[in-house]
Amino acid sequence: MTSPCISLDAATAVSYIGKTALMELRWDAEPESSWQLMHIVGVVLPMEGVYEHACFMAVYFDTTDPYPERVFFTEIRTIRAMQHRDRHGFGNVLGCIAHPNSAESGAALPARRNSSIVPSNGSTGAAHP
Repeated sequence: MTSPCISLDAATAVSYIGKTALMELRWDAEPESSWQLMHIVGVVLPMEGVYEHACFMAVYFDTTDPYPERVFFTEIRTIRAMQHRDRHGFGNVLGCIAHPNSAESGAALPARRNSSIVPSNGSTGAAHP
């Protein structure tokens, strides 16, 4: 069973320009869908009597090819714009996710805690100018 393609209006399609998006793509000749991470660099909108097929102009995330590919709206089953990027290039489509096992704030603390000089909360009690 195949899921239907998405329906994008011009304003929504244009809002993806300049973003990195995770897309689920499905072609008639392929039995399974494929997930691709792509940079959206442009949009081609249909023009009656000239060009009937709307598509994104997109560059694959991990490629050195400078030329964008056409990703037709009829091939897209799911699309999610990436919200965050870390220094390794990985994105998060869900926004910030809290780590369930993390009971700490993650703030930088001194190397030695629970000593007579530094209490367990990391505070030295000294004022810093």
